Amino acid sequence: MRRFQKVAWRLAEPPSFLPPLAVQSLKVALASGLVWALGQSLNPRPFAAVLAVIILMQGHAYGSLLNAVQFLLGVAAGLALGLLAEHFLGVSSLVLAGVIFICMLMGGWLKVSRQGFNNQIAVSALLVLASGRADNVDRLWETALGGAVGIAVAALIWPPNPVRGLRQAFRRVSVDLRTDVQRTLELAGTAEAEANRRRVRDHSERADEAVSDVGEAEDALRWNPWHLGRIHDLSRLEDRLRLVAYLYRTVRALARQAAQARATDDDSDRWRQARTHLLVAGATVVDAIERRLGGREVHDTVATAREEIGRFAVAAPQDLHAAALAAALGDLLSDVEGWRPPNQVQPDRQLVMRILRRLGDRRTPELPAPVRAELEFREERREAQHQELGAPLDPGTTAVPQLRQVVEAVGSTGERDLGVREIPLTQIKGAESYSPDFDPSFLPRSRHLRQRWVQLYERMERGDQMPPIEVYLLGNSYFVRKGHHQVSVARHLGLTKLKARVVELKTRVPVADEMNAEELLRAAEYADFLEKTGLDKSRPQARLDCSQLGRYDVILDHIQGHRYFLALKTGREVPLSEAAASWYDTVYRPLMDVVTAREVQRRLPDWTEADIYLTLTRLWLDLEQGGLPAGPEGAASALLADPGLAAREARRNRRGRSARRPRAAGWRRLLVDAVKSGQPR
Repeated sequence: MRRFQKVAWRLAEPPSFLPPLAVQSLKVALASGLVWALGQSLNPRPFAAVLAVIILMQGHAYGSLLNAVQFLLGVAAGLALGLLAEHFLGVSSLVLAGVIFICMLMGGWLKVSRQGFNNQIAVSALLVLASGRADNVDRLWETALGGAVGIAVAALIWPPNPVRGLRQAFRRVSVDLRTDVQRTLELAGTAEAEANRRRVRDHSERADEAVSDVGEAEDALRWNPWHLGRIHDLSRLEDRLRLVAYLYRTVRALARQAAQARATDDDSDRWRQARTHLLVAGATVVDAIERRLGGREVHDTVATAREEIGRFAVAAPQDLHAAALAAALGDLLSDVEGWRPPNQVQPDRQLVMRILRRLGDRRTPELPAPVRAELEFREERREAQHQELGAPLDPGTTAVPQLRQVVEAVGSTGERDLGVREIPLTQIKGAESYSPDFDPSFLPRSRHLRQRWVQLYERMERGDQMPPIEVYLLGNSYFVRKGHHQVSVARHLGLTKLKARVVELKTRVPVADEMNAEELLRAAEYADFLEKTGLDKSRPQARLDCSQLGRYDVILDHIQGHRYFLALKTGREVPLSEAAASWYDTVYRPLMDVVTAREVQRRLPDWTEADIYLTLTRLWLDLEQGGLPAGPEGAASALLADPGLAAREARRNRRGRSARRPRAAGWRRLLVDAVKSGQPR
């Protein structure tokens, strides 16, 4: 039975000396003669049947069938539209344009083959309108006859055998793949590597073309009585072709790295020593590819190849491209070992690994530690460069103030050594001073950091005990004094804590966890205010927090006015610190007691106490000058009774230094009343 099948396959194939064009021409000619002979029983001159054969017949039966069905549907629809239009509307330019418009619309969706448009609807309708005769209906039967004969001839006479062509293509691309891997490693670091990279790219595109031909081959085997049993062979062949195309993605990356690698005079000896391991690894990789394409087990071969890659990584110069070359070989082995048909050709593996690292999988699997560390350092530097380039384009990006800037702004009052303890990495907000080697997120900027960074990466990944870093504690935030490399690697590895020697800095002004430039200026204004008034010493519980710049100058004016009238009352020169304490006790706190009683801050949650104080004193003065009930109660009632007033005052607060200060004469009257009575009225 098997021998008979082989004989039948050989008889079904055309002679080898005939080119494909000659074979197709003979089949169309044979079908045309047959349809002419058969069609004469319906029409003495069945030209439409022969025309259908010429237009519809393809090399295989399935394509001819789809074309015939689409052609027949188009002819039927066009005849129907043409006859209806001629019978009811007649023939005119307007009718012709309308019919063609409808036919073109129908041609866009009345199709079953891969042809993009069914134009036979418009052609058939036009023939009916042009001839004005109903005998065009005969074209429908002739078209059906031509399609049937064309399908029969395409299926029975020399049907194509696509498996043979794909098998030849597979042999060619598989040989190219093995040769390209070996040649790429042999030419790594040489001048010929760039030409090899272009050759690998061409071979990769050839493999992709072979994969794309599989769909056409499947169509050719449908309705193919001679080669129908080869569909299983095609399925196995498709898996192998897809594997070759899949592996070529990584081989292209390998060729690119080989073209970029260059041996300098300083490391030429190391390259020569490492090249031996590289070539052995390449030969083992080629063996693994052959075994995988042959359907055999590759685990032991892959393990041997990985050992050789590790030896190459150790012996090679500490060069970025050497590390990338080893990584690409490791990726190729992972592709060989992890392939499971019927996988589709996937994106570049390096991109997938990069995305995984973004999602938290920081380790590059199955690579020697030095190679892995080199790749991670390269990735971190690239990320730092991207952030540095994108920062000017992002208006929301703000620079994190350095510790020196913060301390200068808020003022330091001392420090305390807290010893060695574990600190959360998330609370490390910056460094003691600007470092050109690291960005604010501790991503490495400079190339010369590579050796130190890679060494720390290997040690910390192994879990070695590391010396504590040195940090300053300011508020709830830590600033690195010594140990930037360790912080950078720890963040990259996803660690949560580090050992650190902590020195706490005490400041005159409380420091927020996140402080931008504007907050730093406000803190500096507050520190200057406290330096002048000494309020933090005389009244440690006092906490004046203004939400906008320039507000502390207004409060200082209030204290100066209070100082003036206090001097008049006591008959002596009153120090500013004493006046500030008196102002806090007799003016500010009583006003805040009213605010608490009236729940003003609960109803205005975005306002600070100092904001409310400034607004109420201004309203108090305006109400008094307008002859309305004034005082703290009146001002609070006016603020809460009119939502629009609160909104206007909020906008006024946001103006910062441009906000209008209280008028001096009116403010003096309020101070006189406060001094005489001991509290605001």
